[in-house]
Formats: sequence, C-alpha cells, structure tokens
Amino acid sequence: MKILIGTKNPGKIEGAKQAFEKYFDDVQMECISVSSEVGDQPINEEIFLGAKNRVKNLKEYAKSNNIDADFYIASEAGITNLLGDWIDINSAVVEDRNGFQSVGSSQGFPIPEKYMDEIKKTELRKSNG
Repeated sequence: MKILIGTKNPGKIEGAKQAFEKYFDDVQMECISVSSEVGDQPINEEIFLGAKNRVKNLKEYAKSNNIDADFYIASEAGITNLLGDWIDINSAVVEDRNGFQSVGSSQGFPIPEKYMDEIKKTELRKSNG
C-alpha cells in the first residue's frame, strides 16, 4: 500500500501510518512537503482549502514524477470562529487513486480573544507542513 502524505511533520506522518496500518498490511509512506497555497496561519475556510490544495499538489507531484500511489493524505491546522468562538482545529483530506475524497476535522481547542490579534499575524507554532 503506497501512500503519499503532504508533510514532513513526524507527528502527522506517524498518526496517518498508524491509522492505515489498522486496515492495511505493508503500508509504505512517502513524505513530500507540498504547498497549501494558503497563508501561514489559515483562518476559517482556508483550513480546509489548504488541506485540499496539498492533496491536489501531491497528485500533481506524483504524476510528474511517475509515482503510483494508492492514497494521498494532507492535513492543515488553523483557527476558526465559524461556530461563534475562536478555536484551533485541524482538517484532514484523504483521496484514493480513483478520486474518492474524504474530509474531516479534529476537535477544537478554544483560544482566548485577547490572543487573537497576535495569532492572526503569526503561526500558532512553526511546523514543516
């Protein structure tokens, strides 16, 4: 099972590998840092758009490098107030070789309003994708 994941972040890679190993034997992950095409601190819809863009860019990378993959995975962290309060969430996109795409999100962690101006100007934390 060949999986391309759009990050070099060890935590994201290990989490995805463990999830796939619950369902598939011989999981091989190839980690490729690709652009999200959104800002360093994604806000609201940019969170999901960033993850979808990473999958799109992974597929383009695979095509241009003759890589045959079974799944493409990407995740994007960001902040949202779409539900009323500011929270930090992570979105994930998984697409199979046939183009079937699944999108999900994590639980949200509340962010006090007094920190929002600074957070919007910077990343919550530096990462490699």
